[in-house]
Amino acid sequence: MLNFLKDLLIEDAAESLDLSEGEEILHVTGRHWIILLSRLILPVIGILLFAGIAFYRSIGGGFLVTETGQPVGFDMINWGMIGVEALLLLLWTLMWVRTAGKKKPKAEDLRTQNILLGIGAVIALVIYFRYHGGRLLYIDPIMFGGQSLDGVNIGLIIFAAISLLFAFFSAYDWRNDELILTNKRVVYDNDEVFIPKLIERRVQEQISIEDVQDVFASTKTYSQHWLGFGVVTVKSARIGGQITFNAAANPREMQKKIMDTVNSFRKQRTAEEFDRMIEAKVYDAKPTKKVFKKDIKTTRGMRLMRWLFEENPEINEDNGTITWRAHWIFVLRALIGPVLLLFGGMLVIVIGVRLIQPEPIQITLFTAILVLVFVAWSAWEIEDHRNDLYILNLTNVVDIEKKPFGPEDRRQASLGAVTNISFETTFISNLLGYGNVVLETAGGGGKFTFDHVPRPRDVMQKINDYQVAFKRGEKEKNLNDTLNLLRHYHTAQQRHSELNTPPTV
Repeated sequence: MLNFLKDLLIEDAAESLDLSEGEEILHVTGRHWIILLSRLILPVIGILLFAGIAFYRSIGGGFLVTETGQPVGFDMINWGMIGVEALLLLLWTLMWVRTAGKKKPKAEDLRTQNILLGIGAVIALVIYFRYHGGRLLYIDPIMFGGQSLDGVNIGLIIFAAISLLFAFFSAYDWRNDELILTNKRVVYDNDEVFIPKLIERRVQEQISIEDVQDVFASTKTYSQHWLGFGVVTVKSARIGGQITFNAAANPREMQKKIMDTVNSFRKQRTAEEFDRMIEAKVYDAKPTKKVFKKDIKTTRGMRLMRWLFEENPEINEDNGTITWRAHWIFVLRALIGPVLLLFGGMLVIVIGVRLIQPEPIQITLFTAILVLVFVAWSAWEIEDHRNDLYILNLTNVVDIEKKPFGPEDRRQASLGAVTNISFETTFISNLLGYGNVVLETAGGGGKFTFDHVPRPRDVMQKINDYQVAFKRGEKEKNLNDTLNLLRHYHTAQQRHSELNTPPTV
């Protein structure tokens, strides 16, 4: 069973990530099974309650039956309830004695006394009811015939089915929350599910392996320690970058896997960087030219309207700049106003022709003005959509909001200042294939939000790839400065004859 759940987690992780070239999933952990049980308590109670009552009524069961024909008096159940009543009376008396001598008894004590009195009154009524021949539960197929498919039972069956659906959705939602480790990043995938594969809200946060600073695994209670679940916290070297995954199964194992991957990555990357720089700086090896490929999916909207939309995103293969715009659905939404104006105006013209009967030249003039306003308004909305740009290049992210022929608001931040990247989708945006990508920056820059971009998961992945490459470049610059310093020092040693020269023959 555990292996089956683990396979499901790995399968969902593979579906939720767009793996880059050379990237592979190393380990996945999800919520502990105890969380699933806690989420299933209410749905299971609903299933048992509604289905149980429906079954009880289908076999002729009734409630609060007065004419049962059964002997009256004190049976074993009544005597048992009398014992409970005596116990409640004793508890109430003890509480009364404890509070009787106090001027201001505690409100909690008075509340407890009232609760005991209320329970005792209910039990007394039940004893009286049963003593006179009544029964709380009574099965008589003859007296209660025809209940199997009456309106009440159908309603109970519907509620039981709804509870079953909630149980299924809870289980599906439980397995869709996971902490994923690849050889390039750590990803927290949080998927809130209402209808599987249809209505879901997904939020992803990630930290590249290169930026992982520390990983903590903690079990804060005895139950967490004994059952083997707790909190995994992944801290980034960037300011504000942190992922917290609660109720993780086997948190210590995940902690070890992440740190092993981080240490292995650092050793391998450092060795590769040293070898490459020495070849380039000392032995004058020519650096390989980076080739930018269109390895990200693009869209141009519905087939019949693609002439309206530019390729989204636009990719410059020469310098690697990627430019996103809002999803094409927002152009259509912006065009609702012009279209309503056009149809409304045409309707007014038709009604005016029948009522006023204007001259043909007047009809032509009004129609031309209406079409001109429609075209101008539509062109304005389309141009406004095209002018709002989200740009990613090798060093910066740029957010441009520009009105047609008007003002421009341009924000720019270095990739080195980005502290966290996440994306958000709502139930509707998940269906239509767009979302928001949020970039948090250090200092007073605040947040950059790429609003309504198509395939937000791809956008987040691309920004992360560019940021990793940028940080590597910054590290290489520092190492190059050190290497250049050593070369100048070596030249100075030669100039001052401090180096042993080989003997001449």
